[in-house]
Amino acid sequence: RRSSPAGAVGVPSPIALVSVMKAAARARGISRASLAAAGRLTRPVPGTSVTAPTRAVQPLVGATASRAASGVSAPFAEEPPFRTVVIYNQSKHACQSVLADIRAVWGANVRVLHVLEDGLQRLPGMDGCIYVKPKSWGNMEHFKERLEWTCSQDHRLHHDRMDGHVVFMPGWSAFAESAEAARAVTKLGLVWPGTEPVASDTLEKIGFKRICTEVGCPTPPYRVITEENLKVDLTDPNAREELMQRFLKAMKEENTSNPGLIKSIHGGGGKGTAKLDDPSDVEQVRASVDKVLNEMNRADGIYFEQKVNTKGDGRFYQLELEVDGHEVAQGGRFVWFNSRFQKVVEIGLADDHVPLFMPPDLYQKSREWAAAVAKAANNNTRATMEGLVFKNEKGEFEIQFIECNRRPQVENEALALLQKDKGGNRRYTFAELLMRAKGYPAPTFDAADDKVVLHARWLHGNPDKEGNIAYQTGTIYNISGPRLDSVKAELLAPGEISFTSDPQLGKAVITADSWEQMCDRAAEYFTLRKPMIHGSASTYAQTMYNLFTLPEFRAGKVASNETFKMVEIPAHPSRGVQNILQDQVSPVLMNGYRPGEGIDGDRWPTNTVCKSVESLHKDLAQQAPNTTAYTKFARGESSYDSYVTALRSQLATQGGGWVTVGPRDTAQQGNDSESAAVSALSRRNAEVWAEKAGCVAYEIGGAQYQAGLIRGFDPAMIMTLGLPYNMPGHSLQRSQYVNGLAELTPEIRLALFNSTAEVVAGHYRPGKGVTGELIPWQPYNFHAGNYVDEATGYSPQDETTAELLQARCIPMPNWVFSPRFPLEALKKWTNRQIDIFAKHDVKLSQIRIKNPGQGKDWTAEGIWAHCKVIIGEFQARGLDKPIIYIHNHDFNGMGGHIGAQVFAMAQAEGFPNMVIDGAYRKNGTHNDNTVLLAGLNFTPEQKDALLEYNHNQQQIEQVLCRFDSRVSQMTPWDSDWAGGTEGSDIRIAKEYGLDPRKINHAKEVASEVFPLERAVTPFSEYKLRLGIAIMIEKDLQPKTVEAVKAWVNKGGKLKVGGDVLVGLKRWETLVPKTPEADKLLENMPDELEAALSQKGRLIKPSDVPAHFTPAQRHTALGYQQKGLDFAKMQATGKDLSPLLLAPHVLHREPRTLPVGTSFEVLTDASCSTNRQQVEFKGFGTAPNGDVTMSYLLDGQSITVAMKDPKAAKGAAAASGPRKADPGNKFELACAVPGEVLAYSVKVGDVLQTGKPLCVLESMKMEMKISVPPELNGMEVKNLPCMGRTKEKQGDLLAPGDLLLELCAAKK
Repeated sequence: RRSSPAGAVGVPSPIALVSVMKAAARARGISRASLAAAGRLTRPVPGTSVTAPTRAVQPLVGATASRAASGVSAPFAEEPPFRTVVIYNQSKHACQSVLADIRAVWGANVRVLHVLEDGLQRLPGMDGCIYVKPKSWGNMEHFKERLEWTCSQDHRLHHDRMDGHVVFMPGWSAFAESAEAARAVTKLGLVWPGTEPVASDTLEKIGFKRICTEVGCPTPPYRVITEENLKVDLTDPNAREELMQRFLKAMKEENTSNPGLIKSIHGGGGKGTAKLDDPSDVEQVRASVDKVLNEMNRADGIYFEQKVNTKGDGRFYQLELEVDGHEVAQGGRFVWFNSRFQKVVEIGLADDHVPLFMPPDLYQKSREWAAAVAKAANNNTRATMEGLVFKNEKGEFEIQFIECNRRPQVENEALALLQKDKGGNRRYTFAELLMRAKGYPAPTFDAADDKVVLHARWLHGNPDKEGNIAYQTGTIYNISGPRLDSVKAELLAPGEISFTSDPQLGKAVITADSWEQMCDRAAEYFTLRKPMIHGSASTYAQTMYNLFTLPEFRAGKVASNETFKMVEIPAHPSRGVQNILQDQVSPVLMNGYRPGEGIDGDRWPTNTVCKSVESLHKDLAQQAPNTTAYTKFARGESSYDSYVTALRSQLATQGGGWVTVGPRDTAQQGNDSESAAVSALSRRNAEVWAEKAGCVAYEIGGAQYQAGLIRGFDPAMIMTLGLPYNMPGHSLQRSQYVNGLAELTPEIRLALFNSTAEVVAGHYRPGKGVTGELIPWQPYNFHAGNYVDEATGYSPQDETTAELLQARCIPMPNWVFSPRFPLEALKKWTNRQIDIFAKHDVKLSQIRIKNPGQGKDWTAEGIWAHCKVIIGEFQARGLDKPIIYIHNHDFNGMGGHIGAQVFAMAQAEGFPNMVIDGAYRKNGTHNDNTVLLAGLNFTPEQKDALLEYNHNQQQIEQVLCRFDSRVSQMTPWDSDWAGGTEGSDIRIAKEYGLDPRKINHAKEVASEVFPLERAVTPFSEYKLRLGIAIMIEKDLQPKTVEAVKAWVNKGGKLKVGGDVLVGLKRWETLVPKTPEADKLLENMPDELEAALSQKGRLIKPSDVPAHFTPAQRHTALGYQQKGLDFAKMQATGKDLSPLLLAPHVLHREPRTLPVGTSFEVLTDASCSTNRQQVEFKGFGTAPNGDVTMSYLLDGQSITVAMKDPKAAKGAAAASGPRKADPGNKFELACAVPGEVLAYSVKVGDVLQTGKPLCVLESMKMEMKISVPPELNGMEVKNLPCMGRTKEKQGDLLAPGDLLLELCAAKK
């Protein structure tokens, strides 16, 4: 009777079942010995039709004598009223609900047999089954044949049947209130537990309204058009038209224009009901009647009923009152539904809580009317009276009763849990049905402690604004999430969901003390508990959360007929791990990551490499990194100044320090910027081993963000995964370009920096956010040309530094190194940085010199000369000596030696505050840290840690071998080109069909003609593009500086992007502009004008959706249209971000992942700590040739199937309908999922509104589709789908698939 723990589904396990039996037995006084015997009952043997328990249930005695006149509840019955129950319902959810009630009260002492179609498996907990032919539901002649055969094999069933001890339980289907079914069941010698046939006939919809009139119970005005005994052959056009004329005549005689409904007494759940907005409109009447006739395929029992509150605002609340015999149960149940009258939410309220929706006196009177109707109809079992409560045009409350359901409702527990028996047991509705069938009178129940009960339906589909649900296919494995004490019952039917399955997967029954608490608990439930469904995702849970958190709903202001009017409908479903495995992981395992790309597209990492990375992932996860002063600052537990003080002390002890640039910069130069997926693992290596080896920071950003975005990774998540525990995560920032190539305005930049601050603060200080304290975000802010306009003081770098400080970040100002930049300019620059920080009450302590290359101009003397200028300016301002960071690439193996010389020079002059970038031994792109750090005062432990770090990092980066360009001959050893982007340059050269060895020459020519200094982003990109433009211009020969100048001066153009032209026009560098730069702009005026106008198309803060998270705002503003598109697309599961923690999976050769490989996937785009462990169980082949991939997740095996990409190209494409063109009025799209049974029209027919169009089977119901008004008068051109035949299934359609092709009717 409690909610199942995480992972539980459906019927309890045998152990849990015995505990339920014990609880029920205590109320009835059953002995422990009997319980022990019950606990030893064996389960049925799989594969048999019906299997009896091996231990006989004791025969019933004294059942009749024990029936007290006052009645007893089911838990207090001396023994079960019947020995066997046959559940006849095609809904797995309905069957489970019946089974759960029986097991909770009587445990295994009642045999329960499951009726299901041939070939299907019975539900867990069933004792046996009776098989019937597919599509034979309701055919009692066929059921009789199968029952007789089963009795011939199962002697116990035979004897129970002969003794009158077999109950036929139809659950809550419409079959359960059929008088015909009741008579047929009784004729079979089975016990019917529902409404007596006479009472059922009396209480059908028209009969109910007549009784209401007799007893004075208000009901909407109605007119009976056809009685229940009417027989009409609807396949006969003449008979159908004669019937239609009868309807038209009746509605004309009704003489009303008040809107209403055409209803069939045989309908339910929205089926057999059609809106009629204007009964005086002949065409509307015809269309509505046609809809009902098509859906029900019978003409009897049809009536017109006026809508309520037509003179008021049209709003109403649907109240349901349950009666057991003549007794009205405690409480009232209110129902909310969609525009098709399909119920979505049902909530039971104790009597004293009902006034939230209606006056107490009207509620009390409603209960009296319900009892009077039940008594007049001689009702003998559980039934539900439905009424509509509304405020009329005078402001007075009214109620109008509309019908009576002569069976338990799906939502029966929303009232059942408001009652308890004398032992404190809840009411078990289906168990009570068995008691009534045995002759026990209805017992007296007391009010339960709970005041509000929600029956929450589990549906798998995407609701729209009207609440109509497009159901999704898939396979239910389980339900996940923590146990919630407020959930008193929870069921979920495991197995496949198909277009023809029951739309309700299961339920949860949630109790509360108040309406507000119920809303809170419902929101919590739909957030924490989720069905584990493989095959598709659904927006249903998020829509329900939005409903229960909607202020208007919580205030009781949302009427039953406006459920979704004010609810925000999610555009995309939330995604679980199963969806991630299917849509984002499996395609990579099958096809590979960036297939065909790389320096050598066939050079996949070996199994040894991948296994070592997998092992490192496990090993590093078990080692806790040291806590440092930075840790405390980052977490908000100490100040930034205290961290800086501790850093100075560490540098003084060591004689200097280093920053690891692997893998961010090593992969940028050596692996086509493929660092995204190894950044998290590398960061962990740095936290554990590099920190022990004197490392003071970890470089995380720059090109890897932009490259990651282009390749399908979330740049905000890459950034977050790179934030270390015990040292700063330094990220490159390109002044006004930030991390992209578009120049951003101050408005955009400030919003971007604020969102970045929120992301970082949320990571280190969850729950606190940005509170005015400094944020542990210290990006390297640089401008490629160190540009400043001396006349105006404008400097894009200075502006962005100030903006970052305003956002409470701590940028590290960067001076870009070049011999062409005068040291005098460096002095002025240093003072400007000090002033900018001082204006924001922050003391500048750390500064950086950046040289992205190496070249002949990179010398220890030149570096130290720059450092001395900076130190001198700090001293002249009375500040502590700065901590100076140095960055460079290494083209010739000398970089580490030069860095070591700089350390020595600094130490000789008493300056220990030197920090130089380095990477692991023999990395081939940056300073060798073993050479670089040889002169520092490292302890033996630090030296050992350095070796361990280097070994690990080399292993990690070997997984990127397919993109390895570190042995490239592109850049000469003595080049002055400061690029460091060989990997991407080679890729781009291949894309253009150019010889990569000639790219360096082209770039150097471009640098001479257009000397934007220095080759740092974006200038490096400008020069590369100019170089490529020179190379691809066939008439520009030879490719020399002189030839290029001549080409330009003669009016020649170059094929470059607009951003390059804007860069040349602005010339934001300290190096003089050349005439050729201006001349090229003169030659390309239209291109320049178009480029300058691009600024107006920037993504501004106002363009970002309000619901975006800080991470999504960061991505949208920082990377503009691509970033915005990516942030929106993430919800669809088309990105690769979940694999950022699994480089050994992402980079592995397709279809080679070994069985047993473990990896983590990210499960939440907004939280880097939400991740799930997965184990790969292997590849396989499905019967249809598809490749299967199996995973172990939470102890459950999940299998994904995909088309084999290696299949012959000439193989026939998968059959099936195509999508309809939404913009083509001559193509009709299918609105619901289902199987095509037959068309009701043929090619050449001219369509008429309301006439039959086709028949689909959807949700196990035949759905007759009528011609919609917009197709009236069109001619059928083609019937694109195949209908069902005896041999083959009809086409299965999804919403949007092409159903019909049309053309204009011929005149």
